[in-house]
Amino acid sequence: MEFAFLTPPENEIEADKRGVMVSMSTTFYPREDHPTDLIILTSDNVFFSVHTSVLLEKSTNKFGGLIASVDTQSITVPESSDSINLLLHAFYNYDPTNYIPTLAQISTMLSAVPKYGLAPDGLFARGTPFFNLTLNLALSSPLETFAVVCQHNLEELAVEVSHHLIAIPLHNLTDDLCARIGPIYLRRLVFLHLGRTERLKNLLRIPPAGHEPNQQCDKIDQKRNLEHLWIEATSSLAWDLNASTPVSLFHAVLSPLADKVSCVECKTSFKESIRKLIVDWTMVKTTI
Repeated sequence: MEFAFLTPPENEIEADKRGVMVSMSTTFYPREDHPTDLIILTSDNVFFSVHTSVLLEKSTNKFGGLIASVDTQSITVPESSDSINLLLHAFYNYDPTNYIPTLAQISTMLSAVPKYGLAPDGLFARGTPFFNLTLNLALSSPLETFAVVCQHNLEELAVEVSHHLIAIPLHNLTDDLCARIGPIYLRRLVFLHLGRTERLKNLLRIPPAGHEPNQQCDKIDQKRNLEHLWIEATSSLAWDLNASTPVSLFHAVLSPLADKVSCVECKTSFKESIRKLIVDWTMVKTTI
């Protein structure tokens, strides 16, 4: 009787005769072109019709030990349909984007991946549907996404997601997030912030190169026109520096000062220093 219960009705007429409400996956359902041979029933009573051969080929532990043999026709799992749906998409290399999975669902699925004998690193490799999906979620929830991928040691994703964290102050990290991120990735994130900020300070300490002295503008004039002006401006910037300081701030503070320089060559040198500062800052590493 147990297996009869796990076998879904073949059509709505049969379902009416049994007097039961049937929920069947819209992706994993019985097919005539490629007949399935295994029924999976989730904790919220949703049926998934799949191929035993696909699960056994990808799983290293016979789908968590639930598929005792190729003759197994039906199994029950403790996970919900949302988690199993994503898990089966992983087994079949399907793109789950149309289901619009949440980060919580992906996190739950990741926790189930080892249980059913699937390697998460290959599943979330660069360019795969799950990699792109998780990276898109980082746009709206960067810290949470970073915590999830770090928790499961997904190195490539952790590196990519960290790019979205340079604009988030480190004091936004809660104790829970720090615990989930772990000491190794947390250290790398902190050093990303500190390293970028320190690098920017060093870039701002480089004054304009100046030009060859002439009758209108000697070394003393250049020191007054360029170095002193540059130091004064960059000192005011120092109070607002952080890992995500925008180049627009350099333009807003430094560019107007170039017009105060009377010497044409000094003015050119000043503008060139601004340009070089912006280029060098955009070249500084933005990921862990």
